Amino acid sequence: MKTSILKTSYYVKPDFPQVFTGSMMKLEKKVEAEYMDKLRNACNREKIAQSNLFLKAKYSGSSQLKRRAAEYSTASCKLLEELPGGGRGEMMDRIEKQFRDFYQTA
Repeated sequence: MKTSILKTSYYVKPDFPQVFTGSMMKLEKKVEAEYMDKLRNACNREKIAQSNLFLKAKYSGSSQLKRRAAEYSTASCKLLEELPGGGRGEMMDRIEKQFRDFYQTA
């Protein structure tokens, strides 16, 4: 099955329609909230790993490490950006500000 707003896939048992008595809208909101939480957490991990690479590059003076950091994949962040509202959160904004500040001084 897929949620109606974000089209997030989720799986249920074959007899789900017969046994589920709750609100489908509440269920879908919970599925989407959990999906967004997982993406945010993955994105935060990716940004931290990228920032760590930039730190290593800055203190080692390695242009190769700096390039690797700049090319580091943040796939979860890209997925979040594609979602309605961009999946933004306060933590993500703070990390990006620190990242931009750091990169400008690197």
